[in-house]
Amino acid sequence: MYKYFLVLIILVVGFTTGLGQSYISAGGIRIGTGIGFTFQQKIAKRTTVEGVLENSFRKNQFQITVLGEQHFPLLSRRFNMYMGGGFHKAWNYDGEATSINPFGVSAILGAEMTIHNLILSYDIKPAIHLRGKQVFDFQTGISLRYVFYRKTIVEQMKDNHKKRKKKRIKKRKKRKKEREKSGKKINWRFWE
Repeated sequence: MYKYFLVLIILVVGFTTGLGQSYISAGGIRIGTGIGFTFQQKIAKRTTVEGVLENSFRKNQFQITVLGEQHFPLLSRRFNMYMGGGFHKAWNYDGEATSINPFGVSAILGAEMTIHNLILSYDIKPAIHLRGKQVFDFQTGISLRYVFYRKTIVEQMKDNHKKRKKKRIKKRKKRKKEREKSGKKINWRFWE
């Protein structure tokens, strides 16, 4: 009985720790200088695309931002920082007919932490308007996202297999170089 319990604990711990930052799609709310929605989609190993729909508290303005982000693990796969950039478009609804709707480029710098199926992040998002009354805008926000889709166990096992295979190949090359340096020649092809 003890053995089965131990195996169960190992499987549960391995399953939960292996799922660290391996989410594919996540979405939720963003609150800061405005309130809105955020959605992240993983497109490469450490790269995501994020879309933010936000209504500003400071101005009568609704803004859409699309950002490409590169993630860098800090302490573990569950805690990382990210940075990137993209474009934004805003619409003013202050009632003025002469109001110019700004658009421009945005940058982002933030940190995120994953706890089971929730991602908590804080970021700063400066923006340069290429059109509009104001040239520079600075936004901050806290986002709480729910992980909609993450890698399946089979996908994670395939990734782990590829990593182990790369390590084996690297070790073989290293041993071969060491043998060549030492002058030892092992010829397993005895027929040559």
